[in-house]
Amino acid sequence: MFMTWFKSSRALEGHIMTKQDVINAVLKKLGPKQDRPFQIAMNELQNDGLIDVQEDGVTLVLTPKGADFI
Repeated sequence: MFMTWFKSSRALEGHIMTKQDVINAVLKKLGPKQDRPFQIAMNELQNDGLIDVQEDGVTLVLTPKGADFI
């Protein structure tokens, strides 16, 4: 979901997915049982070096590796 959003936004390295973007593009589409998979997906993307998660825990920044991936 996250990488699809970055790709559709034609994002480049350093592009930010704001908290509001995450809410509109991802969270509104998820049910309560999907909260855990949502967090797992964010952690995997961060651990793989595709995104950086900002201090608020929701704002995402596309890394150089993430830009190459999309």
